[in-house]
Amino acid sequence: MKSDRIMRSKIYRFLDYVLRLIILNALIIIPSFSFFIIFATLNENNDDPFIYLTLIPLLLWFFPSIVACTEVIRQYETNDTNTIFKDFFKSLKRHYVKTLLLSILITIIIIIFYNSLNFFITYMSQGFIYILGLLFSIPFMVAFFMIVIHMILVMAYFKNLLIKEIIKLACIMAFKDVLNSILMVIIIVVFLSLDVALYFVMAIVGISLPIYLIVKLSYKKYIKIYRKVETNNE
Repeated sequence: MKSDRIMRSKIYRFLDYVLRLIILNALIIIPSFSFFIIFATLNENNDDPFIYLTLIPLLLWFFPSIVACTEVIRQYETNDTNTIFKDFFKSLKRHYVKTLLLSILITIIIIIFYNSLNFFITYMSQGFIYILGLLFSIPFMVAFFMIVIHMILVMAYFKNLLIKEIIKLACIMAFKDVLNSILMVIIIVVFLSLDVALYFVMAIVGISLPIYLIVKLSYKKYIKIYRKVETNNE
């Protein structure tokens, strides 16, 4: 059948995958930023402190939905599923409490890093000690984001892990291949820059595409462990 040949073609599969990434991206972006965008649009005075309340959905949804998106993309790569919405919300429900607690912890650490960098940058002209503090802060930030990325991957591959087990395994995987992990951080930084500079990129594939690239980069490392775990559970 002609229709069967079209559906099996590389172009069709490529476009189908792109569409899936766009839908997954929307599932992350729309609930996370909808209230913030509405308030910022309606309120001309963006200094209003109430604008920060509109970021609450970001805290409640953003990180859990990223983990769900990562798991769905991982399932595509391992041929475990061919759906979007069902598996996305299934994953979201399974990981929600853990991801919410982790997102609070991650937010606190990011605020600490931000204040630290801001302090050293502000006073770096007053002495070498502040420049040294800035130089020491950057590697710690990179290491932190390496671990966060692998925490997401660990949850996407392995079920029923405790939070401490997720963090422990993420630390091991992050430093098992440092160069690969640093490349993942660079991908995130590049796409975050694009998302801030070009909102349409963020709206279309600004979140789901870097997740896809990270899953691809880490696939060989994780799939070996994943298959061993699956074999032992059978």
